[in-house]
Amino acid sequence: MMQFRLEKRREPSKAVLYAAPLIAVLLTMFFGAIIFSAIGYDGVGAVREIFLTPLTNSLKWQDLAVKASPLIIIGVGLSIAYRANVWNIGAEGQYIMGALAATWVALSTHGMTGFWILPAMMIAGVLGGAAFAAIPAFFKTRLNVNEILTSLMLTYASVQLIYYLVRAPWKDPMGMGFPQTRRFAADALLPNIIPQTIVHAGIPIAIIVALVAWFIMSRSVFGYQMKVVGAAPHAARYGGFSEKKTIWLALLVSGGLAGFAGMLEVAGPFQRMVPGFPTNYGFTAIIVAFLGRLNPLGVIFAGIIMAITFVGGEIAQTTIGLPSAASGIFQSMMLFFLLAGDILVRYRLRRVASQEEARA
Repeated sequence: MMQFRLEKRREPSKAVLYAAPLIAVLLTMFFGAIIFSAIGYDGVGAVREIFLTPLTNSLKWQDLAVKASPLIIIGVGLSIAYRANVWNIGAEGQYIMGALAATWVALSTHGMTGFWILPAMMIAGVLGGAAFAAIPAFFKTRLNVNEILTSLMLTYASVQLIYYLVRAPWKDPMGMGFPQTRRFAADALLPNIIPQTIVHAGIPIAIIVALVAWFIMSRSVFGYQMKVVGAAPHAARYGGFSEKKTIWLALLVSGGLAGFAGMLEVAGPFQRMVPGFPTNYGFTAIIVAFLGRLNPLGVIFAGIIMAITFVGGEIAQTTIGLPSAASGIFQSMMLFFLLAGDILVRYRLRRVASQEEARA
């Protein structure tokens, strides 16, 4: 009986590593067309509407920018954590908690005016996301509980908290019974940077966050610590880097950035808290981080690609009748092909002799 084992290849070149995400996108488009054609939809049209129409239709560019900004910010935070081998899967919950903290500031200051309200909401958003990420950090460093499980399970708790708050203590008394908060005051809203559009100030902030993170990760002791602890934990301990401290830093930074993204969303496109605020940006940002090769600059382009699938999925629903889950299917396929490509460029299957062949 033939036996095989995975054998590690030599370290692939940067060109190969950065070509893999592009190939994953192309394979997603190819097999997506086949799959949707097989189940009775216009497969070629699905690929066209999801991947090309958002780029060719200038009216959709502002939608791309708005959807890409939270993905970029959350993806940057996750890329930092994953560099350190800290697997924060609960960015969606941290995104929600940051938005809730910012909403609390907005509601508490309702009727007030002042330039300080928006910065206070930003600080609250970062602290809310970081505080929620501190829970899995505590359990990981004190009790060695897997951070994947704790961070993921906390996401569902944050969703239930939204439902409670918008239906009871934060419910808008003038909202005609709808479960939502009152609309934020003008000083608690992000300004639009282009008149007559939905392009708000959070979009350039997302680019700035990615550039600052790239500089820190490539030029600072903090970035070096994240990389060394993730790549060679034994060498990191020998060099004086604490693994527990790194876990705390990675989770607090990724949670804080997710919370910051939540604040920008609730003060930008939503302008109030509603039950539909959870939009799976935190989960999609996991794909963004890997598609961007855990590099903050790469995350910018990966965030745009994933935003294209969101906007294209909405277009395809109205033009060719695709189900709402179509964009999620394409995103999942993209992650699958990306991870499969990573295995192929780093490992190869090698046939090993069975016991009978060895004795012969």
